[in-house]
Amino acid sequence: MKDKTLSLLGLARRANKIIFGEVILERIRTVKFMFIASDASEKTKERYLKKCSYYGIPCLTVYDSDTLALAIGRNNTKTIGITDEGFAKGFIKEIEGGCNYGETD
Repeated sequence: MKDKTLSLLGLARRANKIIFGEVILERIRTVKFMFIASDASEKTKERYLKKCSYYGIPCLTVYDSDTLALAIGRNNTKTIGITDEGFAKGFIKEIEGGCNYGETD
């Protein structure tokens, strides 16, 4: 995998520092960074983007669900929450110059 952000996401998965789907909403205060698939439904995007905005969680929406699934080795993934501050800082550092947080394509 050439993309450093996706490689770091795979590492976070192996370190057990990510949560998926509805569990994110239950544990939103533990989330430090958020991935929302670009091909998620508008309802899903709106729901999670509102939570991210409210809690001040950086959010990235540039990868589709197939790309996210490949990075973490799990199918049908529309939302991923990163629960570790170190990994969150790593994601922010990797994408700082080129992506907009919390904005959909």
